[in-house]
Amino acid sequence: MGDPQVRRATVADIPAMAAVLARAFARDPFFSYLAGDAPERNLRMRMGWAGILRHASAGLRETWTTGDVAGVAVWLPPGRGASSLLDSLRMVGAMARLAGWGRLREVSSATELMERRRRTHVPVPHWYLSALGVDPGRQGQGIGSALLNRILDDADATGAPAYLETATARNVLLYERHRFEVVEELILPGTDVRGWLMLRAPLASAGPSDGATPGHPGPTGSG
Repeated sequence: MGDPQVRRATVADIPAMAAVLARAFARDPFFSYLAGDAPERNLRMRMGWAGILRHASAGLRETWTTGDVAGVAVWLPPGRGASSLLDSLRMVGAMARLAGWGRLREVSSATELMERRRRTHVPVPHWYLSALGVDPGRQGQGIGSALLNRILDDADATGAPAYLETATARNVLLYERHRFEVVEELILPGTDVRGWLMLRAPLASAGPSDGATPGHPGPTGSG
């Protein structure tokens, strides 16, 4: 069997992709912290992911999925921010639906910390993996690797680094197989959520990348 075929996502894919990401991140420590233990947690997760896909994905420009939407990778390319000003305002409502209005400031502080650390670790134009998730029933079939390689091959060709965060130790091994290296391990203040910040240098033979430093990403880790 060959590698899974991936394609660019469209707006019509958003409901299915949000459902896949909600299932993929159901046990993720960071999203467990965001969504809490409310009875409507699954609904909150789906609504939150739908908001991220609509308003924090640079217009789905480099969001990739499979033909049957079994996995999703939300990439932000060099020189492109996650959101316009209007989309950033819309994301406030999406994050409130995910975490609750009462925790919005706390959650915003956590995501702002991650953004500051990203700018410290990779102050040059880079690819940012905002989210990677595969439907639990389809994991182990090479879908995650196919979604990664679709952009990492381009990153090597243009000499651009790539960066991500994950709150799951198991995922660190996956990303290390794709030449990401841990550049920092931290615990989010006021929580027990551990995060691994990972950077992938381009192949030595690649030339310099082009573009401006991206803006604020969607408030997600990688799964």
